[in-house]
Amino acid sequence: MSSGSDGSSDPSAVDSEQTLFLTLIHMLSHLLNGYFTAFFVVTGIALNAFSVYIFLRCERTGTPAIQYYLVTLTLWQTALLANAFLLYSLPNLIWGHLVSQGTYVYIYQYVYTFANTTHTGSVWIVLTLTVDRYLALCQPLKHRAIGKKSRVRRLMIVVSLFAVIFSAPRFFEVHVLTNWCKEAPNCVPIIIRTELFENSLYWTIYHVILAMLFVTLCPCLLLFELTLRISLALRKAIAKRRSLCPPNVEIDQRNRKCQTTRKEHKSNIMLVLVIAKFLISDILPTVIDVIEHIVGQDVFMRSSLASLFVDLSNFLIVLNCSSNFWVFIFWGKRFRY
Repeated sequence: MSSGSDGSSDPSAVDSEQTLFLTLIHMLSHLLNGYFTAFFVVTGIALNAFSVYIFLRCERTGTPAIQYYLVTLTLWQTALLANAFLLYSLPNLIWGHLVSQGTYVYIYQYVYTFANTTHTGSVWIVLTLTVDRYLALCQPLKHRAIGKKSRVRRLMIVVSLFAVIFSAPRFFEVHVLTNWCKEAPNCVPIIIRTELFENSLYWTIYHVILAMLFVTLCPCLLLFELTLRISLALRKAIAKRRSLCPPNVEIDQRNRKCQTTRKEHKSNIMLVLVIAKFLISDILPTVIDVIEHIVGQDVFMRSSLASLFVDLSNFLIVLNCSSNFWVFIFWGKRFRY
C-alpha cells in the first residue's frame, strides 16, 4: 500500500473539473435551445403548413373524420414550434442565453402563456385522437355514434377552447417590471414572478394537482395504456386480414373489401405512430415535472444538470412537433396522392 498520499484531492483540480463540466452543459444547452431548435422549428413549420394544405385539399374529395384530428393537432403543434422559437431559440441565437431583462421581455408574458397553451392543446388533441382510435378498433359500435364529422369538428373546437381556458392563469404568473431601479440612469425592464406564482396554495392546486391530472402524468399513463391496447387490437386485426385476404389474391369485385381493409390498417398504423411518437417525446418532460414537484422548484432549478435535462425535454417536444409530416408521407397513401 502506498503511503505517499493522504487521500485528499486538489481543490484547484476539482474547481477546474466543475468549470469544464458547467461549460460543457452550457454549450449543449446553447446548441439545443439555439441552432438545433431553430432548424427543426423552421423546417417543422414549413412541413406542417404543407401537411395542412394537403389535408384541406383532401377534404374536397371526401376526407375521413380522422383528418380533423390531424389538422387540429398540426395547427397546435405549429403554434408550439413558433412559441418555442421565440421563448428559447431566438434569445440564444442573439444573446447566447435565455434573457430575463431588456426590451425582449415584453413579449415573454405572452409567449410563456401560449407555449403552455399549445403544449396543453397538443396533449389533449392527441388524447382525444387516441380515444377515438381505441373506440374504432375495440368498441366500433360506440365509435359509430360519436365518430361523425360534425361531432369531431365540434369536439376539436371544444377541446381547443378548454386548453386556452386551462392555460390562462399562466399569463398572471409573470410580470414585466420597469421601475425597479429608480436611482439607476440606465434602468432596463425585467421579468419577475408575481405573487400568484409564489402562492403555495395556487402552486399546489394548479401546478401540481391539476397539471399532473390533465397535462403530464395522468394523460401520459392513459396514452400508454390506450396505445398498448390499440397496438394489440391492430395485431389481431392484421392477422385476421392476412387469413382472409392473401397477399397474392387477384383484384376483382369480390376482394375490394380486402383492399379497403388494408388501407384502413395502414391509416391506423400511421395514427398509432403519431401517438407513440408523441408519447415518447412527452415521457421525459413528465418525469422531469414529477421530479421537480418532489424535490422542489428552487432545488431543482439550482442544478445545472437538471436544467440541461429540461432543455433536452423541450427539444424532444420540438422534434416531435416537426416530424409528423414524415409519418404522414410514408404511411398515408391518401396524403401522398
